[in-house]
Amino acid sequence: MLTPDYLWYVPEKAEKQAEELHNKIVSVIIERMMIRLGRGEDYLFTPIDKWQMDVLQDAGYILQKEIAQTTKISIDTIAQTMKEAGIKAIEWDDAVYKKAGLEPKPLGESPYLQRLLQRNYEKTKGEIFVSPDIAICEECKGEMHNYTGTMPNACHDNYIDAVDKAYNQTASGTTSYTEAVKEAVNDIIDKGADVTYPSGRRDSIETATARAVRTGVSQMAADITDARMDEMDWDIILTSAHLGARIGNGGDNLTNHFWWQGKFYSKSGNDPRFPPFSVCGMGNVQGIHGANCRHSHGPGDGINNPFEDYDSEENRKEYEKRKRQRELERRIRKTKRQLIGMKTAVDNAKDEALKHELDMEYQKKAALLQKQNQAYKDYCKQNNLKTQNERLNTAGWDRSQASSARGAATRYNNARGK
Repeated sequence: MLTPDYLWYVPEKAEKQAEELHNKIVSVIIERMMIRLGRGEDYLFTPIDKWQMDVLQDAGYILQKEIAQTTKISIDTIAQTMKEAGIKAIEWDDAVYKKAGLEPKPLGESPYLQRLLQRNYEKTKGEIFVSPDIAICEECKGEMHNYTGTMPNACHDNYIDAVDKAYNQTASGTTSYTEAVKEAVNDIIDKGADVTYPSGRRDSIETATARAVRTGVSQMAADITDARMDEMDWDIILTSAHLGARIGNGGDNLTNHFWWQGKFYSKSGNDPRFPPFSVCGMGNVQGIHGANCRHSHGPGDGINNPFEDYDSEENRKEYEKRKRQRELERRIRKTKRQLIGMKTAVDNAKDEALKHELDMEYQKKAALLQKQNQAYKDYCKQNNLKTQNERLNTAGWDRSQASSARGAATRYNNARGK
């Protein structure tokens, strides 16, 4: 069994690497785009055939090196994460068996358990890099294929669309040069390195990576736990529990994690003292060990339960509070990414009028970040929640970026008499 806290933090390293790639992608595209668009309106009006040829050539150079390097690092990180999680899960389980007088083999001495760990590692790695059939969310079932492989194509298309749109708007006179380029920069920042599924669902690459790793680790732990239970001829299961568990449709069914968490079950369904484990939805994307689920299961003795029995109303309120907190954190991270991208555009703009227009947009976003940070602090204080500063960080947001944004926010507010 893995604890809910362990499963919450387990994707952090891989998620951070994906986030670094995301921000690098945005910066590289904007730098390249400013070479093409940022020199002034006169430079924009080259013959259309040459313009299209140059744009296509630019797009062909984008990101291959960065994605290849990050992919190698992430593969190593996922391998280490899965190994550590497998050891952690088996330690919890084996403590129960040893207390009952049984002698389970160490993980390193069980070829079968080692194969299970390796199989789940390959499955998770494949979800991110080589297109398996695992379903890690209902909307992306059967659709999420090799997003580090397809991402260059998406970025290529985003780049071409953005610069072509700016060119056409300026050439037709429908939008001023500075406004068209500002819009193009914002388009790239907004689309970034998102993964888009055929269903239309969009996720950032770091969100998709975190989901894949958390779900993969959880399912690996489940496979090892079940195999060990078969080995030990053990039938009683205990599910983990945490405050703020998702409630699904609120009914007594697998989507309501609060309903089935922290209880004993019968793995076979043949022990009349306990409900069958099948009610928890093992194998269903919405059930235990499903998409982003922080619950786990392990052997239980049917008597000793270390997990607290939470009040349903208390759980519901905590779930809603945490959901809102996560939403505020995502907004702050998004604005920080926008600021990093916009600063890249300002620094690479050669036309002074354009540089001024982009800097004004940067100041506006910096002032927004200031408001978001204060709203987040106020919300946490009002709801007795601990501020999760690590959840507010984004790759590339260092002291220099923070200082620049504070100065920009001050200039923006002073200009408006605030």
